[in-house]
Amino acid sequence: MKLTVDLSALHRAVAPLGRVVTDFSITSRADELESIGSHLIKGLILGKDIQLGDIDGSNGILNYDGHQVMLYIPDQGSNISMVMADGKGKGAKRVHVAECKTIIGMRERGRFNDRYDVISRIDGAFPVFGIDYHTQKEIQEEADLAVCQNCLCLLNHRNFPNLTWGDKTKFIKEFSYSKFFETYSSYFKTLPKSTVGFQSSDYTADWPSISSKVRNELDYTCEQCGVDLTHDSKLLHVHHINGNKANNHRDNLRALCADCHKKQPHHGHLYISNESVLKINQLRREQNKFDVFDYNNLRECADSALDGLLQKCQSTRLPGAELGIVISDNGNMVAIDLCWPRRKVAVLINMANAQVLRNHGWNVFTAFDALNEFEIFQAKVR
Repeated sequence: MKLTVDLSALHRAVAPLGRVVTDFSITSRADELESIGSHLIKGLILGKDIQLGDIDGSNGILNYDGHQVMLYIPDQGSNISMVMADGKGKGAKRVHVAECKTIIGMRERGRFNDRYDVISRIDGAFPVFGIDYHTQKEIQEEADLAVCQNCLCLLNHRNFPNLTWGDKTKFIKEFSYSKFFETYSSYFKTLPKSTVGFQSSDYTADWPSISSKVRNELDYTCEQCGVDLTHDSKLLHVHHINGNKANNHRDNLRALCADCHKKQPHHGHLYISNESVLKINQLRREQNKFDVFDYNNLRECADSALDGLLQKCQSTRLPGAELGIVISDNGNMVAIDLCWPRRKVAVLINMANAQVLRNHGWNVFTAFDALNEFEIFQAKVR
C-alpha cells in the first residue's frame, strides 16, 4: 500500500540544514512480517521448522521463542476414523504440554521416531490425518485430542496425581487447553491471539464509561480481596458475573483486581502479567489483606502458575509461605512470588532476580524445580 502524505511544511523547516531527499515512498510489507505466533497456531513441524533443542522445558511447561507450545503427533494412522469419533479415546495420540518423560526421552536419544507438530492452538481442535483402515482412503480433519496424563502429573496440575481413576477420567474429558495456557501465562509475555481476542469482543459501546463509574463508586477497591488500587487503577477491572458482556446491569458487575478477575469463571480468559500479580500482592500485604497465611488463603492470592506447588506443599503439611515480600538491593526493590522468609527460601516465576536474592543469602527455586526436587526443597523449608 502506497501512502501519500503532504510533508511540505517539514521540508521547509529542514531546508536550512542543506540538501533534503524529497523523492521517496513508504511501502507496507505487513504480509512479510507474519509473526511466529500465527505460525504456531497453525502448527509447525518439529525437526523441520523448529528444532527440539529450541524448545525450553526448564519451567516444566514448553516454551518456544517466548510462546507457550504443545507437541503432538498428527498422524493417527489407521485409527483415524476412531480418533475423529472420539479423540480422547483409546488409540488416539496424546498432546504433550510439559517436559514429561516422553519429551525427556526424545532429548536424551537426540531423535524422535514420529512426526511431531509444535502448536499453540488452544481450542482443543488439532489437525490430524491418517489412512482409514476399512476404506484405505486418507482423512485430514481436526480432532479433539486428550492431554498427556504424565504432563499433568509432572506439574501437579490441579492435584491430578492424587485424583481417583474416575475423577482423572472426568478431568481429561473436561480438560480445557485455554484454561491451562491461562494458568501458566505468567511465564510468558502474552497469550495466543485466539485467546486474547476474547478480551475485547462483545463489549457495548458505552462500556468504558460504565466500567469507570463502577470503579469510582467503590473507590477503586476490589470487592473480593479488598485491596485498594487507587494509585494503580489499571489493575482494577470490572467483571461480568454471568459472562455476558452486553449485560451491564449493576447486579451483574463486580469490581475486581486483575488477579481476582483472572480466577473468576466467565472472565474471557484474561492475560495478567507476573509483574501485575506481584504488585497486587505487595499492596495486599501493605494493606494487611493477608489475615492468615494458610494454604487456602495462599492459593486464592498466589499466581495461578504456583498452584501445583502450593497443593504439594499443603498435602505434605509444609509450613505456610508468604506473599507480597519485597527486599531492597542497594535501593532497588525485588519482589518475590512466594517465600518462607525465616528460612530464606524463595520461589520465583521470573528468575531474572534469582542471583540478587542468592547474594542476600536466599535459596531460590523455580516452581518446577521445587516440585521435581521436592525432598531437597522441603528440607530447606522445614
